[in-house]
Amino acid sequence: MRRLIHYALHQPLFIVLGTLLFAMAGIIAFQNLSVEAFPDVTDTQVTVIALYPGHAAEEVEKQVTLPIEVALSGLPNSIRVFSHTQFGLSFTVITYDDKAEVLQVRAQVNERLRAVDLPPGVEANIAPNATPVGEIMRYRLRGDGKTTTELRTLEDWVVERALRQVPGVADVVAMGGFIKQYEVQPDLEKLRAYKLTLQNLLDALGRGNANAGGSYVGQGSQQYAIRGIGFLKSPDDIGRIAVTARGGSAILVRDVAEVRIGAVPRLGTVGQDDEDDVVTGIVVMRKGENPSVVLKGVKEKIALLNERGLPKGVQIVPFYDRTWLMGKTLSTVFRNLVEGALLVALVLYLFLSNLRASLAVVVIIPLSLLATFLGLKIMGVPANLLSLGAMDFGIIVDGAVIVIENVMHRLAEKGEGMRDDERREVITAAATEVGRPTLFSMLIIIAAHIPIFALQRHEGRIFQPMALSVTMALVGSLIFSLTLVPLLAYWMLRRKLPHHDNRLVEACKRAYRPVLLWALGHRRAVVAIALAGFALSMAVASRLGSEFLPELNEGTIWVNVRLPSSISNAEAARTLHQVRQALLKVPEVRTAVSKAGQPEDGTDPKTISMAEVFVDIKPAEEWRKGLTKEQLIEEMDRAVSAIPGMEPTFSQPIRDNVLESISQIDGQIVIKVAGDDLVELRHVTEEIESQIRKVQGVFRAEIDRLGELPQLQIEIDREAAGRLGLNIQDVQDVIETALGGKAATELWEGERKFAVAVRLPEGRRGIAALPLTLVPTPDGGSVPLGNIAQLKETSGAMNIAREAGRRTMAIGIFIKDRDMGSVVKDMQARVAEHIQLPQGYAVTWSGEFENQERAMKRLSVVVPISLLLIFVLLFDAFKSFKMATLILLNVPLALIGGFVALWIFNIPLSVSAAIGFIALSGQAVLNGVVMLSVFQQLREAGLSAEDAARQGSMQRLRTVLMTAMLAALGMLPMALSHDIGSETQRPLAIVIIGGLVTACLLTLVVLPALYVSWFGDKKEAEEALPA
Repeated sequence: MRRLIHYALHQPLFIVLGTLLFAMAGIIAFQNLSVEAFPDVTDTQVTVIALYPGHAAEEVEKQVTLPIEVALSGLPNSIRVFSHTQFGLSFTVITYDDKAEVLQVRAQVNERLRAVDLPPGVEANIAPNATPVGEIMRYRLRGDGKTTTELRTLEDWVVERALRQVPGVADVVAMGGFIKQYEVQPDLEKLRAYKLTLQNLLDALGRGNANAGGSYVGQGSQQYAIRGIGFLKSPDDIGRIAVTARGGSAILVRDVAEVRIGAVPRLGTVGQDDEDDVVTGIVVMRKGENPSVVLKGVKEKIALLNERGLPKGVQIVPFYDRTWLMGKTLSTVFRNLVEGALLVALVLYLFLSNLRASLAVVVIIPLSLLATFLGLKIMGVPANLLSLGAMDFGIIVDGAVIVIENVMHRLAEKGEGMRDDERREVITAAATEVGRPTLFSMLIIIAAHIPIFALQRHEGRIFQPMALSVTMALVGSLIFSLTLVPLLAYWMLRRKLPHHDNRLVEACKRAYRPVLLWALGHRRAVVAIALAGFALSMAVASRLGSEFLPELNEGTIWVNVRLPSSISNAEAARTLHQVRQALLKVPEVRTAVSKAGQPEDGTDPKTISMAEVFVDIKPAEEWRKGLTKEQLIEEMDRAVSAIPGMEPTFSQPIRDNVLESISQIDGQIVIKVAGDDLVELRHVTEEIESQIRKVQGVFRAEIDRLGELPQLQIEIDREAAGRLGLNIQDVQDVIETALGGKAATELWEGERKFAVAVRLPEGRRGIAALPLTLVPTPDGGSVPLGNIAQLKETSGAMNIAREAGRRTMAIGIFIKDRDMGSVVKDMQARVAEHIQLPQGYAVTWSGEFENQERAMKRLSVVVPISLLLIFVLLFDAFKSFKMATLILLNVPLALIGGFVALWIFNIPLSVSAAIGFIALSGQAVLNGVVMLSVFQQLREAGLSAEDAARQGSMQRLRTVLMTAMLAALGMLPMALSHDIGSETQRPLAIVIIGGLVTACLLTLVVLPALYVSWFGDKKEAEEALPA
């Protein structure tokens, strides 16, 4: 270490150039660093989507979901296979642990899916490689005078294609409007007259639309490619397709059917403000991309499309854009960092009363920040609100403070008239003297952060970047403290050095001296008071609530409303119009966009009864005076609740997606009931729900996707059909084709293709007309459907969820005004007491609660290991078991202030606060090291234990006060901040500040007293006893 410091002072050019090079590398790393508002905490997941249009959930489960589930079971590193099965959709999510590589697991899933046996025409596809927090923009396609069908065609064929070309975009999900298709609407009487069946019509359409290649033919020296052109060019061509011939004349499609422009049956509806049907799109980012870069590319592409890619009058208008949130959170972080740095500089000046010395320390702040950027870039970790927000410059400059303070102390002792080589020698000696304690104290703070690296899954992804940032900053700070700081001291601290303590330090010493003397005289009383304080804080800690993570304010609001499960698309649109109008009455609302149901590609398995309204609110500066976000939400709640049957709940887009990704169910706490019989399952789940609603603090509890879907069952009479020579499939073809609409072929318009489907006219698809639908018989006649089948109205499942190979029902629970830990305890007690589970049924608890349990369990194992590591480092530094133990005693006593601070501010114990305690333990140990190292030096100089404690404490008072105040004030802006993005930092900052108050008192009062008790001679101890 001496050689390093010596080298720095004798080779200044090398050190300066090295520092400049490092700073340039750090700046370049920062410019290329991926920056997120909130870390992507979701697990690695692969989603498999299979569409089976027109089929009820029960059919889809049997024929599609089960085969997929069997094929995907037992995948390496998979934790859970969960599926939702709905009308026409099978949606399966495989969740993996941290060992899984996303591209590798996608390949494995693809491989398994190839072997799955599915009904004809059904394909199981993997959803794009995105994450639930990947939605970076939502937009609406506006077009004056254009129908929603025309707009949807532009969205699907122009906008979506263009946006998918932007690097980093995984998917563009379109919803709203109608997807155009050509409908051939047969006249059943005419078909019967010509003795034709629907199958004849389908076959004719399929065969009447084809191009063929006839290889090539040579002609002299040239060669011609042969193409047979037979593609349909227009709707008129469809009508001219020949179905058959009778008596020498062709019977064309137009003779037996009408060709119209129709639409694919849709499963959802989107509205904005006054309009009930609008076309929207969601841009989803690929996993692991840099959101700021992707958003920039998307915006550039949209500007280009608006300018010249879309027809006149058609515009893409974004209504949600992640840029604002990212900008806001990062400005919060950087403002906190700048304020923290300024406070640190002020404290340095107050204690050192030398501007040059303060500057020499402050230089470390930007350099350590650049070290962080460089470290994050090399490790490929994106910077986010938490990783940068947890930077405490006070802790980071500690090393530099200890060095500069000792250098000043030694230079002031020697006076100003020294030669350059003498000054160098004094500075080298002074820096070396504290070099080892500095190195060890920094290593100890890094060791204190080790438990954070051991966290897994969600909590690991949130806090590991933070631990990495702090560690990198500390390493950078340590290197510069032992190289650049001595060099700056050599250049800057030449004259006018304060020889005595300044007024502030003198005042502190005057106040401290009697306290110290009393403590050394009444050692037992001091220890008793400390232990009583510790016991009290433990009592306070047991009263604290617990939660997983504080909620991040995203600046946008998501209103969830539940509609009846049997609601039609048209009725859903009408109801949501009322909801939007109610919300727009609140002056702070800029726009409201409602969505019910799912997009046609099946990427979002929401049923039509699950409606969401995205509410964009104006910036807080434009709100009415004195209005808080809570009051605004209450006002919206009242507005929507005034509509009969509406019970709105409020959340936020990113949070909603994250919660749903944890357990595939929307809820902070999720209770899952597994069983086999849907009726019994529903009965048990409803019983549990009614018990849980009685628990105080449960703000909302509801069974996920509960409800019955009205069904019209057509049961074919096998005997009646058999007598007419009909097979079951002949009848099913009529049902499927005529009612559902079956695509027979497609028509190309330039590069766009549209389905050509056979479907009965709307008037013939009503319930009353169904029994009269004619089914052709093999002898050329036909029979009404009512004669060979029984039609009855019944109901079936709206959604069937499965997990771990069993049917599952889940209750999503949100809590309010109470912490999660105690609510779960109460709920578990109620369920255990009142619910008798049938044989073979099981209840599991999931959601954020599961994460919290896992994180706290993990920490309870790793924290002791990390304390042991700190102990080993201390033992190595002091070569004394007793000494190491004495310093480590600082840790439990430092916790006192942290717990009391949480209790005073009524903040529950979250993972965020736990991380604060981890950082605090490192700081507490650091103070102990600084204090005991000086005691040891004085003992070696021949002083008794009590004299060493007395003199050493007075000598190190300034250092201890400074390091503690620096660390506390570095965190102060975070503790006071109420801006967007400060929610997750506040518990961490409050714990550190509160803890440092008591840690500082303990280091200055309890530690000297304990030192004298443990290391004093027997004779000294006996003399002190009467006191």
